[in-house]
Amino acid sequence: VSQSRYLQAGKLKYVLTFEAETRSKSPTGAVARTYVPVLTVRAEKLKSNTIVIKSDVNAHELFDVSNLIFKIRSYPAINERMHVAYEGVKYRIKLIDHNREERSITLILEKLNE
Repeated sequence: VSQSRYLQAGKLKYVLTFEAETRSKSPTGAVARTYVPVLTVRAEKLKSNTIVIKSDVNAHELFDVSNLIFKIRSYPAINERMHVAYEGVKYRIKLIDHNREERSITLILEKLNE
């Protein structure tokens, strides 16, 4: 197996923090959902797609839809229900693509509207 099939440590320049949902009940019975950090990993940023649509019809509205794509080492605990923090911004996991031969995961993240 050639060395190029595996992630190279020098390319893992970005830090991602994975957060899992926890639920707690208040004394009044209200359920509160929070996300707590469970895993921090280094990642390679593969591609960043930004689609900007400018509309002259509705008061010059500007829409920005951003997806980030990262490659990380394989971690079995990662799932689509988690959130990801990257540079102080929270993202939801849109897609997890496992590459068993390379022992890596490609993630597509979508910015959360908080």
